[in-house]
This record gives sequence, structure tokens and C-alpha cells, in this order.
Amino acid sequence: MQLKNSKFGSLKESGISLLLFSFVFLEVSAELFSFKVILFAFRPFVIILIMYLYWITSIERSVLFFTTLFILLLTSIFILSESFVFLMLGLIGIAIHRLLLILYSIKLNKIKDFVPILIAVIPFVFVFSYLLSISNEIPKGSYYPLVVQNILVSILAGVILSNYFMNENNNKPWLSIFGLLSTGLYFIVFIEKCFLYNLPPTYFRPLGMILFATSYYAFYKFVIDTERLNADLLESTP
Repeated sequence: MQLKNSKFGSLKESGISLLLFSFVFLEVSAELFSFKVILFAFRPFVIILIMYLYWITSIERSVLFFTTLFILLLTSIFILSESFVFLMLGLIGIAIHRLLLILYSIKLNKIKDFVPILIAVIPFVFVFSYLLSISNEIPKGSYYPLVVQNILVSILAGVILSNYFMNENNNKPWLSIFGLLSTGLYFIVFIEKCFLYNLPPTYFRPLGMILFATSYYAFYKFVIDTERLNADLLESTP
């Protein structure tokens, strides 16, 4: 019976994952052809499906996971609006979201030594600070929000990089994939907003949507693998 339930759960997870990437395909198509109605309709479903995947596969169902993804859900809706108020709410939301990602990653990996993180953060801060300093066309009112985002992304990347070298757990591949994709996503958005803002958004946003969906799917897999690994360690401890 347990084996049958396990197979059913695996099939269900595969089916929802297929549905998730079907939505991603629709979103990429909508970005290519600027169909805003589809963007508003389907983008939230990508995050909702990841949350549902976590609900049916997690052994912990952490409130912190749902809180982190729920804030991302709200933020993804806010930034689609052209209203200044909603854009500001989106910027605040993404800052809170990244802060929660940092805290959640530290909690899951049970990090106690922060010196490697501080060392790993330095190159990311240097690169993003340099790019910010040479940009002459930063949108009005965006300088300080960009500084905050640069710092948060650098810390998150530093946490992931230091974990790769310092942690011997089996969750490293998914966390590394998430770190690579999410940093790449931010880098593309940063370059688009500060250097190549004259180009049509269809040059960047389809790729951004792919990186967005795949990075958070990798984050979901990282959380699931870490929870199972921690559970196995608890069971094996006398």
C-alpha cells in the first residue's frame, strides 16, 4: 500500500510539474506577443502550482515556505501594473521576499559560521556595485532600491556559494541551480533596466520568465530534498 501511494504521489507530482511548465510556455508566448491579459491570468498560477507541489510532497509544510512564495505571488502581480504605487509595493515586496529567502536558506542548511558567507558576498557586491556606478541612465527614484536589491541578491548568492563549498549535504545541486538561475535572472533585469532600456521588452522578458519559473522550481526541489535529508538524519540519530 505504501509503495502504491508513493507511486501515485510521484505521478501526481509529475503531472503538476508538466502543467506548471505548460503555464510557463503560455507565459513566454504572452511575453513574446505582449498579451497582458494572459500575463495577468497565468503568471500567478506558476507560483500557486509550486506552492501546491510543495503542499503535496513536503513532510513539514513549512509556514515560512508559503509566506515566502505568497509574497512573491503578490509582488509578481504588482509589478505587472503600470501604477507607481503598485510598482513601489512590488519593489518593497521583492526586497522582503529576498530577505525571507536568505533566512530560509540559512535555516534549512543550519548555518552557524557566517564568515564564509561574508567572504562569498564580496565578489557579488563588487560586480553589482561596479555595474551600478557605470550606468548613466538609472530610472528616476530607482537608485536606492537598486542598491538594496544589489545587497540582498549578493547576500543570497553568497549564502548559496558558501553552502556549496562548506556543506557536504546532498541538497547542493538544487540549491546551486536555484542560485545560478536566480542570480542570472536578476542580472538580466539589471542590465535591461540600466543599460539596454531602449530595446523592446520582448528581447529580455521571455528569457526572464523561463529563468523565473525554473529557478523557483529548483528552490522547491531544494527545500523538499533538505527536509527529507534532515528527517533521515533525525531517524538515524540514536
